[in-house]
Amino acid sequence: MKILGIETSTFSGSVSISDDDSLLCEYVFNTGPRHNEVLIPTVKRLLSDCGLGKNDLDAVCVSTGPGSFTSLRIGVSTAKALCYSLGADLAGIPSLEILASNALWSGNDVCAMTDAGRGEAFFSFYDSGGVEIAEAQIATPESVCAGIKEKTVFVGSAALLHENLIGKTLGENAVFLPGNLNTPRASGCALLGRKKILSGQKDDPFTLTPFYLRRSAAER
Repeated sequence: MKILGIETSTFSGSVSISDDDSLLCEYVFNTGPRHNEVLIPTVKRLLSDCGLGKNDLDAVCVSTGPGSFTSLRIGVSTAKALCYSLGADLAGIPSLEILASNALWSGNDVCAMTDAGRGEAFFSFYDSGGVEIAEAQIATPESVCAGIKEKTVFVGSAALLHENLIGKTLGENAVFLPGNLNTPRASGCALLGRKKILSGQKDDPFTLTPFYLRRSAAER
């Protein structure tokens, strides 16, 4: 199964090509809020460098958020258009689940958290097997730490941003990852999406929507 992964929940986006669970190639583009300019050309280059055409794709897996409003819309819309035109399978994966998969080797619970602005974070907790313990929410870092009694791995842009506060609050119960593991990646999205598709839970290109968690500034 040839799978295109698309991750655009943050300003650091990425795309990947996998063959079943083997990664063939992955490109990361930290270009700020310019995914509309960068995403399609990068996908075309990725396919070319892998010696593939878009018709070789069996599935597209895309991160659905929460995250940047515009970036998520671009990623999800691109994935839906490709799947509709190619007849490929589609799987949407929460961006926090993709992020948490970077830390499942630790054997501890994982708190995936990304910066939501205004001193808040999007966050969710996962157990060591990648099962969501608590659904995604938005809160201050202090609230995220409230009630944590066991060693927990913190991963994501908000974990880096608020590392000092979290460390002072939780002491040895707070574990942090190297900087390169704090970004959700397209390859992780593709791996999780493949499992979802094989379990019969693929998404509909007509109905899949981004998960924003917070209303946009225009809506507010």
